[in-house]
Amino acid sequence: MNNGYHMEDELQQRAYDTRIMLRLLGYVRPWRAWLGLASLLLLLLSVLGNVTPLLVMHSVDRHINNPARLTGGESADIAGLWRMVAAIGVLILAQALLRYAQVLIVSLVGQRAMFDMRMRLFTHFQDFSLRFLDRNPAGRLLSRLTTDIEKVQQTIVEGVVAMVSDFMTLFAVLVIMLYVNWVLALIALAPLPLVFATSVIFRKYAQRSFLEVRRKIAHINAWMQENISGMRLVRLFNREDANFAEYEHRNAVHRDEWLRQIRNFALYFPAVEFLSSLSTALILLYCGLFMLRQGGSVTGQGSIGTIFAFVFLAERFFGPIRALADRYNLILEAMASSERVFQLQDTVPDIQNGPNPKACPQVSGAVSLDRVWFSYDDPQPGKEPRWVLKDLCLDIRPGERVAIVGHTGAGKSTLTHLLSRFYDIQRGAIRVDGVDVRDYDLVQLRRNIGVVLQEVFLFSGTIDENIRLGDNGMGEEHVLACAAHVNAAPFIGRLPGKYEYTVGERGGNLSVGQRQLIAFARTLAHNPRILVLDEATASIDTETEHLIQDALEKLLAGRTSIVIAHRLSTIQHADRIVVMHHGEIREMGTHQELLAQNGLYRTLYELQYKAEEQHDNTANKT
Repeated sequence: MNNGYHMEDELQQRAYDTRIMLRLLGYVRPWRAWLGLASLLLLLLSVLGNVTPLLVMHSVDRHINNPARLTGGESADIAGLWRMVAAIGVLILAQALLRYAQVLIVSLVGQRAMFDMRMRLFTHFQDFSLRFLDRNPAGRLLSRLTTDIEKVQQTIVEGVVAMVSDFMTLFAVLVIMLYVNWVLALIALAPLPLVFATSVIFRKYAQRSFLEVRRKIAHINAWMQENISGMRLVRLFNREDANFAEYEHRNAVHRDEWLRQIRNFALYFPAVEFLSSLSTALILLYCGLFMLRQGGSVTGQGSIGTIFAFVFLAERFFGPIRALADRYNLILEAMASSERVFQLQDTVPDIQNGPNPKACPQVSGAVSLDRVWFSYDDPQPGKEPRWVLKDLCLDIRPGERVAIVGHTGAGKSTLTHLLSRFYDIQRGAIRVDGVDVRDYDLVQLRRNIGVVLQEVFLFSGTIDENIRLGDNGMGEEHVLACAAHVNAAPFIGRLPGKYEYTVGERGGNLSVGQRQLIAFARTLAHNPRILVLDEATASIDTETEHLIQDALEKLLAGRTSIVIAHRLSTIQHADRIVVMHHGEIREMGTHQELLAQNGLYRTLYELQYKAEEQHDNTANKT
């Protein structure tokens, strides 16, 4: 099964894939009646477009180069000539109106089909686990939802439909040429084998170059996404020049590959243009020599008009062939983009509901970890994973407040991901109210668990929207009450617009403490039975911390709470403190019990106490 990782490096090696095309057509099937109408319009356009050369032939032979009129045997038919001109004008107008209707219909169908594809992909995207998101850079995933789907839409509108129109035109022109004069038709088509050979050679080199261009631009996008996200770090370490050099190198590689592709196009277009002109030259040469030998007639029926018609028809025949490069490029892009989109659609989320998920509208809050083993690594035969958690056992009673401490990398924060089932464990079981979390309905399980992280994420929008987080049924009074409980109401009241104040991207126009207070209000507004505070007070100043601690003492009552913090002063009143080290539980007890054990917790506490004491002394001196 395809795991979906780094999908832009797995581009297909075929320009056309029937399987992918059939899946694409599945998205336009609901509008097949409209597509049928568009196809009928294309057929009419192909027929009408080829009637014009016949009218020109008739006008030249009947009204301009009529032998009887030229020798004085017949008067000039000016009225007939005007009728032909009017007929040609009506045909051109009719083609314009039909083309407008056809383009409008196809564009609407394409947009609706791509809307369905985008929504289906986004819905599927939201089911992916954190493991999948960790392995796939955001820039690459974003390109699936935007650039790739846009390429598919362009293909439906500009590629497939245009190619159908081109084939209809080629068929109609061929029939008319054979009907009017089969000898001239064969002469006009004489360069066709050379055109075909040129196209095959072009296709070989263009496809290879195109795939490389796509790979290079995908790498640039992923690199840019990463560097924009880490711009603060870039500036802190003065990496601007180094990043510029790296970006210049990546763009130079992409530029060279792009120029190689352009050279392929630059060679193909003149070659096809030359061969199409050769067709016209052969027509003129044959007709000229034949007319000189036959006294001015190609077929014995005064065919200067035939020459005009065949020049027009040859141009219409080779026009679609000249456009083959552009059409081919569109199809190539769409096949590659479609494959990546379908790869993402076909990737089965590794975290999903079981066959019969158990409902849990509201849990009591009992949490049990039964011999839990977990690793972020994918399983590899014959290789032991790097275990983050090892044989973890812990029982938390409903309403109990448990603090988890330990050195960085001890596995504390991992517990928050496992409890909400963002990852699945490899061994053991995690139970809520005695039921394995893998047996619960995912939506209902996560609705019962509230998580506040140190790095708070706020969406662009108002403060009110960030607290509701899509729950439009939440009453305004409830929002205000939750904000007041966590002491967020005072600072919100000082902002312009108050709860309608617009939060910038990631909450950049708010302080760290303000963002965390909003996160508390958001979590409490959704009333979870289990509350996880993952180092939520590590970046808050002392005054704000006191405000939050005061609110939490009242709000955590009756809820199971798991507090993960480095600042041991914030968790001294916890019912139990769990000390983790290298993924294992080393100590457990109350604050006083752990100090009395004279173990790892006491060491951590004394080190942190001395650090805070030195910090306070330094602050007093300044």
